[in-house]
Amino acid sequence: MEVNVETIMGDKKATLLILRGKEFQARPGSTVRHALQKAGIQPESVLATRNGELITDDEILKEGDVIKLVAVISGGI
Repeated sequence: MEVNVETIMGDKKATLLILRGKEFQARPGSTVRHALQKAGIQPESVLATRNGELITDDEILKEGDVIKLVAVISGGI
């Protein structure tokens, strides 16, 4: 899915978090963890990727970033 970030927050482009097709806006300059918490997403329940690369939850979000979130699924017998 290709996403064009057109939303403007002040004079900065918003950072976009995408989880299962749902989009959440985040402020550039915040950490992935903080952005997830503000969006109501448990940071431990997802893996974050930027441009196909895995990033950690202490990564600083940049203006115009598109962060794709992958739900972590665990289970067992």
